[in-house]
Amino acid sequence: MITFENNNIFLREQIDIEDNTVSTLLIPVHLLEEFRLKTQKFDGNIGLYFRSLLRRFRTITCSGLLPEPIKIKTEYQEKKLCLQKISFRPKNEDWIELGEIASAFGKSRCWVFVYLLKLDLLGLWKLLVKAGLKKIVPTIPSSGLEGFWLLGRVSHYFARGYTIRV
Repeated sequence: MITFENNNIFLREQIDIEDNTVSTLLIPVHLLEEFRLKTQKFDGNIGLYFRSLLRRFRTITCSGLLPEPIKIKTEYQEKKLCLQKISFRPKNEDWIELGEIASAFGKSRCWVFVYLLKLDLLGLWKLLVKAGLKKIVPTIPSSGLEGFWLLGRVSHYFARGYTIRV
């Protein structure tokens, strides 16, 4: 078997070179007011709230509890939601983490963000804390999240997912 690899590895200082560039999320208009109230708890800093969502719901995202993909192509938010564009400056590592999770589950970044926002609005974080499930996925310096896609054209299969290395 011959294996060809194309690995692009960026060191920490390279990731931070373009840190705090503008990114955009699309949020349904019916969630906008509650979203703004949540960000006020972070002094209006959407990037900090974004980081908080990823951290608090890592138990959900990293243990595979997001809805499974329903199609091969990327799933986006439902139509006719009157999506509002929100621009903010996330940390690159947070944006990358959201992208890997979205890719593994066949969703768009916006879909995953809104899903986490809904979990927060429903108060799931408090339930996770009460159940003792708030720190299931360790975040230590040696841990890593690796996404993958597999395509077997001849044997007709397609797979996507991620591996958490601790």
